[in-house]
Amino acid sequence: MDIAWIGHSAFRLRGRDAAVVMDPCPSSTGFRLNRPRAEIVTVSNAAPEFSWVPGVAGDPLQLDAPGEYEAKQVLVTGVRTPRPQRAGGDGYNTAFVITIDEVAVVHLGDLGALPTADEVEMLSQADVALVPIGGYEHLDAAAAAQVVSTLEPKLVIPMLYKAGPETELLDTVEPFLKEMGAQKPETLENHVNVTASGLPERTTVQVLAPRGD
Repeated sequence: MDIAWIGHSAFRLRGRDAAVVMDPCPSSTGFRLNRPRAEIVTVSNAAPEFSWVPGVAGDPLQLDAPGEYEAKQVLVTGVRTPRPQRAGGDGYNTAFVITIDEVAVVHLGDLGALPTADEVEMLSQADVALVPIGGYEHLDAAAAAQVVSTLEPKLVIPMLYKAGPETELLDTVEPFLKEMGAQKPETLENHVNVTASGLPERTTVQVLAPRGD
């Protein structure tokens, strides 16, 4: 499966049978979505910067609520979690666990607090975690690192931080890397190919460059 970071909290997952776009973002975030084609689109919350579904090409199945779903050989589980209190809206966020080609990816959306025991049971099934880290009205580096420690994924890809043309006031990736004891590579790719057999044995941070800058 190929995992590409578009920018903000927007990602595209592409497997053998289908593609999934998660949290499609409008150009007001600073990033160009460039109308990626997908069979499924997930939306963690209704805030405009997380839910620009018209920017996704094709006729994708839209998922924006908790539950279990299956389409095009892709398994999806939506888990209701809280949003940050200052973020507005209805106060809720839906994290999605997507299983493609035997690899499970959890997109935490705009997660606002440490997951509860019940939430951990569902979210910790993922091999790869896409984690918000930028602080201000979102999880900060310390809280994000604690979430990673709780879920114990094999691969962590940070998102929702100051990178490229991002317009929102956010921290850079460096405070999170310091919390995780990791370093930023000199050269960044905007996607990574992940296989079940190629996952690292220990939790590893993979920093990507935004594709939509």
